[in-house]
Amino acid sequence: MRQALGIIETSGLTAALVAADTAVKAANVTLLGYELTKGRGMVTVRFTGDVGAVTAALEAAVKAASAVKGVHAFHLIPKPHEELDKYLLTPKKDAVD
Repeated sequence: MRQALGIIETSGLTAALVAADTAVKAANVTLLGYELTKGRGMVTVRFTGDVGAVTAALEAAVKAASAVKGVHAFHLIPKPHEELDKYLLTPKKDAVD
């Protein structure tokens, strides 16, 4: 993957789904999936695209998810190192306590 990466961590699945839906509607990005983190009900959503699209999608997703329950963290990586591919391109994983 040589495109930008957008990451948003929300409090709860509902906010994560709202963030994911908003992101793909706001800009030309590809949803990579989500991951339930261990404990505290955090969910991480990942998407990719060109830097401008990911920036727009991330801004819209943060705003929408904040209105639902909350955003814990978010970040844009303009050009992720190729070593991250093996972690980012895996299917959805549900963490188990």
